[in-house]
This record gives sequence, structure tokens and C-alpha cells, in this order.
Amino acid sequence: MAQLNIRTQSKIYDPNFRYDTHIEILDMDEECIKDIIHGNGFYIEEPQSIKKDLKSENSIFSSRFGALTGDDAFVDRYRCECGFMRNRINHGRICPNCGTQVKYIDDNFEYFGWCVLKQKYHIIHPNLFKSIEALVGASKLDNILNGEEEKTEDGFKKETVEKLADEPFYRIGMLEFYNRFNEIMYYYMKKNANNASKRAYYDHIMFNRDKVFIHSIPVYTTHLRPVRVEGENLVFEGTNAIYNMIAKLVCQTNRDDLKIFRKTKLKKVLLYQLQKKVMELYKEIENILAKKKGVIRNLFGGRYNFTSRSVIVSNPKLRIDQIILSYHVLVKVMQQTIINIIKKTYNVNLSVAYDIWYKAVLEVNHRIVDIIRNIIKASPEGIPFIINRNPSINYGSILQMYCVDINFEHTMEIPLQILGPLAADFDGDCLNILYLINKEYIARSERVFNPRNAMYISKNDGMFNNDINHCKDILITMNSFINLSREAYSQEDIMAIKNCMKQ
Repeated sequence: MAQLNIRTQSKIYDPNFRYDTHIEILDMDEECIKDIIHGNGFYIEEPQSIKKDLKSENSIFSSRFGALTGDDAFVDRYRCECGFMRNRINHGRICPNCGTQVKYIDDNFEYFGWCVLKQKYHIIHPNLFKSIEALVGASKLDNILNGEEEKTEDGFKKETVEKLADEPFYRIGMLEFYNRFNEIMYYYMKKNANNASKRAYYDHIMFNRDKVFIHSIPVYTTHLRPVRVEGENLVFEGTNAIYNMIAKLVCQTNRDDLKIFRKTKLKKVLLYQLQKKVMELYKEIENILAKKKGVIRNLFGGRYNFTSRSVIVSNPKLRIDQIILSYHVLVKVMQQTIINIIKKTYNVNLSVAYDIWYKAVLEVNHRIVDIIRNIIKASPEGIPFIINRNPSINYGSILQMYCVDINFEHTMEIPLQILGPLAADFDGDCLNILYLINKEYIARSERVFNPRNAMYISKNDGMFNNDINHCKDILITMNSFINLSREAYSQEDIMAIKNCMKQ
């Protein structure tokens, strides 16, 4: 869903100009028109009834998405545009329904269905809904959009005098909210004039004013929300039920053929329910994609080559870009390098070299220790590594460091100065470790991520970067030691200290 709502834009690279990327909120109505014009989408014009054929061409389960529900996916590779004629045996034939040729069609995950409201009806863009909610308040916004009249237990209209005093737009409904949008936003901005974050939300909303209200709701492909029939049961992914309700509400809202369906009160209720369903869908998709069990973490998370993780401990003797790694980490991440050296040094074949290395993994082998230490000595600075602490939200979350020695514990020794950039401490924090092999990448990472080369000067103001300064505990300890020995200072020592402080 994030792909449906935002787009990243980048300027064309030119060495004389700054290259940057920013997130832009998509205009849903514009995207819908583009998809329809370019044949990359279709209108969903009816809700799907599970009592009927699941192959309805204008429903959320349309065969236009690709593989049909309950059928062989490979059969559906050959089909006409409407899906009436399928199978490779019909390849090249013209469909009597749509007049298109049966041909091979691969899965298209960018093919969308669109539930579209009539021009006079609107809902709020789901991304901007969150911003509006943050400005107005969740409960107050709900009170504004809900156009249903409150009633007492006896069925009489409930008086809302108290509510109107605090909430002047109470229960005006979606239609009136659209007409008075600028007024409502300005009211709540002025009401929270002293709140900087509220003002930021207001500015964001008004900057995207032309995208706040939408007619078009995207429906992504059935390949990502599978449905199958098992005997008499219909098994489907959870978003299908929400999508079907959205399609039903859109159809009901658009219906104006009878007088009863043209009542403003009814439209208020339907649009409010539709907005709630769209936000429910949005939240459901966020749950599918995000969090620890989300698709993104499951898809991209995992173990990569030449990587490890270690608990960090302090070593104040190390330079700001130096670390000491465990023998057990180094012998694993440097497997290929070590095996090649064993082959050449001891004149053995690959199988024997691998066997020596594997035994060294299980038990410390001093010959392997010597090999690693010789590699360290042979390098100008040490063995290059990238260290990282999740979440990677700051510039200092990724650092290029040099391993300068081995320890025989299951820990990584780091200098104290990098605790700030990493937002780490010594209560069991783990860092990711990546062994660098490519010379070009090493040179680039040394310029960009090495704290000694790239972090002493702040990128914000060009002054000393306090993020890599000594931590408060060290400064307090140093000050204590200075004060304890103050009586032993000569007058010349005191003057020298004062001169240093002036400089």
C-alpha cells in the first residue's frame, strides 16, 4: 500500500547539482487515469458475491489480474483480455466477447483495479488522513466525519449544545467537511498555534491540498491476496473482505437512480463508513508489510555473506576507527581468505585446507591465529569492516572500522567515542559486522563512513561534532582527577592550563 500512496522522486544526476531523493504523496485520481489510459488497470463496478461465479470481470477477483480463483495458474497464462478464452490451445484465436487475441500474458503485479466514486463524492487520502488526525485529534475528527445524528435511548434526537461549544464542526459529515475543509483546518491550526508539531502538520496538509480528497481507491492484484475454493469453503486473504466491502460501499454511494438513494443523510453515512473501511485496509496492509513478522522483514531479513553479530564491550585504548573482534567471528567471516592462505602456505589441496579451517572453527588453532594477525599487520590500518546498529536512523548508525587485534571472548571491543553516533551502550547491545573485500568499496566507505575521516566535523554547522566527543562519565572522571591533583600544580602549570583553555 505504501507504493500506492507515495512515490520517490530523484533529480537527474549532474556533477554540478545536488542529487537528492524525496517522498511525494501520490495523486490517486491521477494514477487511476494513467492506469486506465495505458491499459494497466480497470474499473471495479460491482461487489463480489460469493454465491456467484468468482470470475466476475468487474469485481475484486477479476480474471484481469491474472490467474483465476481456484484454477491452474499456468492455464491462465494464455488468455484474452476479458479472460473468457484461456489455455494454450486457443493461442492466436480471437475472443468473441472482447474481440482480443488469446496470447501469453505474464503476471503483472503493477496491474490495479480501481473503485471510483462519482465526482461529487469524496473521501480523504489515507496518508493525509493521518496528518489531519494528528492536527485535529482522532476523536474530534471522527465526530466531524460521522454525519449520523445522535439519539437518546428513546429514539429522540440528542442535544449537542455542550459538544458544539468545544467542537463547532460536530457531526457535519463528509460532504460538509469537504466544502468547509480550509475553514476547519485553519480553525484547528489557530487553536494549537503554540504547538510547533501541529503547525508542521497543518503546513504539510495545505502543501498537499490538491491531493487531500480522492475519488479513486486502488485495488492491488489478486496475486498478493490469494483466494481459493476448498470444497464448499472459500479461503481468502484478509484484505479481500475489506476490499469487497469497499466495492459495495462505493456502488451504494454512486447509486442515484431512486429518490431514496439521493438523500444527503444516507450519503453521509455511506461516505463515513467507506472512509473507515479504507483506513482499516490501510492499517491491515501496514501490518502485513511492517513489524517483525511483516513481509519486508521476512523478505529482506536474513544472514548475508561475510557477516556476523557481536556484543560490544569498551576499550578506551582504541583509536576512534579501531575495533578488536573475537577469534570466533574472524575465523568465520574470513573463511575464504584463510583457506586460500592455508593452501598456499602449507601446499595442500582445497579439501585439506577446508578441513583445517573447519577444525579451527570448533577449537582455537594457533596457526590460524597467526594467519589472522599477519593479515592485520600486513594491512596499513588493519582489516576493514562495516559495523552497524539497528535501527539505522542516524548518519553514525553505519561506521567503517579497522580490526587491529583478536580477543578470545565472544565480544567486540570498541572505542568509547562512537557510542554516541551508534546510540549504543554496554548493557548487552549487539552490532552487525560486515567484512569488506572489494577495494573500491573499501575506499568509498573509508571516505564516507570512517569516523576519523568523516565525523570529526559536523555536517550541520562545520564545527566540531559533539556526537563523537568523550561521554559525560569520562569527562566527569577526568575533571575529578584534575581537581584531586590541583594542589601539586605549580603556578607555571596553572598558567599553561589557562592558556590551553583560551585557545
